Amino acid sequence: MMLTEKIKGQVLRMAAFLILLSGMTGLVEGILIKKYNAKHTKGGFLFTGIVSLFSMLFFVGKVLASGNGFCFPNGIFTYALISGILFCTASFLTYVALGCGPFAISMLILSYSGVFSIAYGLVFLGEWETASPLTYAGLFGVMLSLFLTRGAPDGKGGKNASFKWLICIGLSLVGSGMFGVLNRMQQIEFADRCSDEYMVITLGISAAVLLTVGIVRDGKDMLYILRHGGLYAAASGLSNGATNMMGLMINTMMPLSLSSPIRAGVKVIFSFILSKVIFRETFLVRQIIGVGVGALALVLLNL
Repeated sequence: MMLTEKIKGQVLRMAAFLILLSGMTGLVEGILIKKYNAKHTKGGFLFTGIVSLFSMLFFVGKVLASGNGFCFPNGIFTYALISGILFCTASFLTYVALGCGPFAISMLILSYSGVFSIAYGLVFLGEWETASPLTYAGLFGVMLSLFLTRGAPDGKGGKNASFKWLICIGLSLVGSGMFGVLNRMQQIEFADRCSDEYMVITLGISAAVLLTVGIVRDGKDMLYILRHGGLYAAASGLSNGATNMMGLMINTMMPLSLSSPIRAGVKVIFSFILSKVIFRETFLVRQIIGVGVGALALVLLNL
């Protein structure tokens, strides 16, 4: 029994480390997109297509490095097709939202995507049976934190609260949330046997769609986009691949209804720190309080 508890503790500590690391790599992706978007407005489809391509190459490299070869069981293509459509849609809309709205608030709203996974875990996976009162207190704290940190950071609206930004970030939120749910569904369906291959197909579909649309729309500006945004997009894609890989690993280490809010809370804290340091964004008092509530929620979720 003691050995089992020790192993369980080691797994949870590893999951906590991966959550922190994935929070950082996820924000690196957002920062790179924002940096390019702030200087160049051309080529959103091509840029996000390159992001998907390099994220796919990350998983191809991981499969090849394992030496086990590729495994494509029956039924995985259905999951991957739906997931690929969700991913490319959410990726492009996130790109647009970061170009016309604030970095911190955009990233924080996207943190709500974890709500979809939480609901799926509690309702459909029966995780409510093993959840403790502290778990629910922590969940409530994360939701309260996300609620307090909503809105334009200067409290005035304007560009930060534009209708275009609101629509793009809202649809991206739904797409990202359902993408996370499908990730876990396929892990359960195929017993974690082909998660990397699943991501290769998903990201390949996303890359094919976005690059095709990008070439048709912005083909004449392709050299300009590659020269100014190629490195940003490639680095962003590798960051995305690393983030998704760690997310899949975390899903196997702790309940989905627990890992999703913790990852959201970490993103809340990191987003505010980096947006202040890099983009010089300002925040309301309630938003700062929301970050503190999120930090407390993380403590409750780990008790």
